[in-house]
Amino acid sequence: MENISYQISTEPVRTKRIDHLYQYITSFGSGICVERGKYLTEFYETEPDLPNVLKRAKAIEHVLKKMSIYIMPGSLFAGNQTSNPRWAPIFPEFEVEWMEEEFIKGNPYFPYERPADRYILRDEDMADIKHICEWWKGKTHVDRLRSRLPKEALLTHYKIKAADIGAYFQGGDGHFATAHEWLINNGLEEIIRQAKEGLSKLDWKDDPEVVKKKDFYEAAIVTAQSVINYAERYAKLAEEMAAKETDSDRKKELEEMAVICRHVPAKPARTFKEALQFIILTHICLHIEDNGVGISFGRFDQFMYPFYQKDVESGALDRETALEMVENFFLQIYASNKVRSWEDTDYFRGVPMFQNLTIGGQDAVKKCDASNELSYICLDAIYNTRTPQPSLTVRFHKNTPYEFKMKVAEVVRLGTGLPSIFNDETYIPALLNRGYQLDDAYNYCIIGCVEPGPAGLLGGRTGGAWLNCTKALEMSFYNGTDPRTGICLHENENGKDLATFESFEEAKEAYRDQMKYYIKMEAILENTIDQLWEEHMNEPMTSVFGCPTTTLERGKTFKQGGAKYDYTGQQTIGTANIANSLYAVKKLVFDDKILSGAQLKHALETNFKDMETKPTGPQIQALCKNVPKYGNDIDEVDELAREMLAFVANELCSYKNTRYGRGPIGGTLHCSTSTVSSNTPFGKVCGATPDGREAYTPVADGQSPMKGTDTNGPTAAIRSVSRINNVLLSCGSLYNLKFNPSDLY
Repeated sequence: MENISYQISTEPVRTKRIDHLYQYITSFGSGICVERGKYLTEFYETEPDLPNVLKRAKAIEHVLKKMSIYIMPGSLFAGNQTSNPRWAPIFPEFEVEWMEEEFIKGNPYFPYERPADRYILRDEDMADIKHICEWWKGKTHVDRLRSRLPKEALLTHYKIKAADIGAYFQGGDGHFATAHEWLINNGLEEIIRQAKEGLSKLDWKDDPEVVKKKDFYEAAIVTAQSVINYAERYAKLAEEMAAKETDSDRKKELEEMAVICRHVPAKPARTFKEALQFIILTHICLHIEDNGVGISFGRFDQFMYPFYQKDVESGALDRETALEMVENFFLQIYASNKVRSWEDTDYFRGVPMFQNLTIGGQDAVKKCDASNELSYICLDAIYNTRTPQPSLTVRFHKNTPYEFKMKVAEVVRLGTGLPSIFNDETYIPALLNRGYQLDDAYNYCIIGCVEPGPAGLLGGRTGGAWLNCTKALEMSFYNGTDPRTGICLHENENGKDLATFESFEEAKEAYRDQMKYYIKMEAILENTIDQLWEEHMNEPMTSVFGCPTTTLERGKTFKQGGAKYDYTGQQTIGTANIANSLYAVKKLVFDDKILSGAQLKHALETNFKDMETKPTGPQIQALCKNVPKYGNDIDEVDELAREMLAFVANELCSYKNTRYGRGPIGGTLHCSTSTVSSNTPFGKVCGATPDGREAYTPVADGQSPMKGTDTNGPTAAIRSVSRINNVLLSCGSLYNLKFNPSDLY
């Protein structure tokens, strides 16, 4: 019998360089680096008022000029986000309240005392942290949000938790795929050239947005030059290290690194190695400008393959060397980190960065399989490095080669959770349905967790607010009142509750009514955040690196409508709970009449604990649990899941975002079923539900069946999930299928 502890028993194959680099990076515990926050504050304290986009560019320029830089021992590449690997920068311009509470007061924990996701916090940094928190009070993104959001939206977010957008209170947007193919083939000097040309062609007579365009072009020039200067710092450091190096091989590597950093990212990459160095430097700088997650790489095996092929054909590169370079690149990316508030950490356990890198899929023009040797190299690299970042994603389609599928399976069985697998036959139609052009839809990559979009063309954000559908369902049973807080923002349109519904259609109508209201609250939250970012914190680097082909042409940032496509994404929570609960109401109350609505409502109110009723609370819970559940290939239950999720998706898409009509294709909200780990904290605010779930316990993950309720095997579960109208989920579909290794002999 094969050892089922496959990950443990199967050793990675690493070169000496990669093993030493892995050991070096992982020797650092996660920590908090104050440098970015310190230097950003220093700039804002001393510089005169500037247009927000130019101020942002100059502030990041100041950080890149003054922050610590280093080259990790044995690494072939330069680039660091913070003063130590795996440390995280701070972004006080978004919010300082949580930093003050946790870093200074230890409420609820000091970072190094957390139950999970702990961070080192040095005593010598406390004076800087206190100064940063004090200076930014009253000046942050959160301060502005609280003054601009209507009361009901604030209650929705902070108290009821029917929609939660805390990640975008405390941090930046992220959630785009950088235009790496364009960047490495054009260089940052081309951005400067185009921005200067844009300045020279400004229409001061007839263009009402001319001043904004002037600000943007000036910021683009500052941004591109600041990254070129940042690379020059590494060139000088590599030369200094080479001068002191006694090992001849390492001396040559450092000297070559200096030459490369003077060439890229200023100019187009000429070799595979230069292209990797280009990507590292620009990617790290984006993470210094914006602490949003999901800054993704796009279809790495497609845009990097020409460099690989050229170098192999010339004899300058072989597969083994290329593999080592990619592994080095992966480790360099893994060295970046993020710190969240403890409350936000509950939604993102394990410090995910979602730096997604996509391989496989189809050629955007020929519509045939696009896997190549570099696709296999990436799989080997993740097999050997075994790091959670970058998030490796594989695109499958009906003509994916068998050999490639087997290679993917070999890596999946390690149990690291990588790579994730996405289905072209579902995702491409979903993108076409949302208005993407055919070639762009075929050229999608995965952004963040599960969100599709073409790299270098998509603005907005693929991530957004969490929409707690289970909470909306719960309130529909209480005529719009949240039983946990007693708050009622919106009564059911029919004025009824679970005890007084006269038909199952009335129960569904109440749920749809509550969802409509809280989708409106989500739209208010999303658009207010975006408007305030546009007014105060436009991000020029994100805009020109994220979509240079249209932002430079239009003279607009992402938030002003600069991208080709623009959608605001979000995550729906509790698909299985909605279907299972509504079906339980249908069967127990209306079809079989085993319970009255009042009996079921009382059981929910008492969390199935009341022993005085007939039937008792536990007996009612048993009845609820025995009703057929989503995930077992039962048409009637699965149809409820399909119907209710389709309603949410269509309602979301009826709302416009702040870029609608300003240039991009799209400009609406749209739907995904991504949850990350948020199903656990969202369950903590949801009382008992008719599916038999007890109060304040986790709700369902993504569009997966509720844990423990899919009893007919994985094929039945897959058939249920496939009935979801995935063509409406243009922001991504998430199904986590997990096996106990002991079941896979």
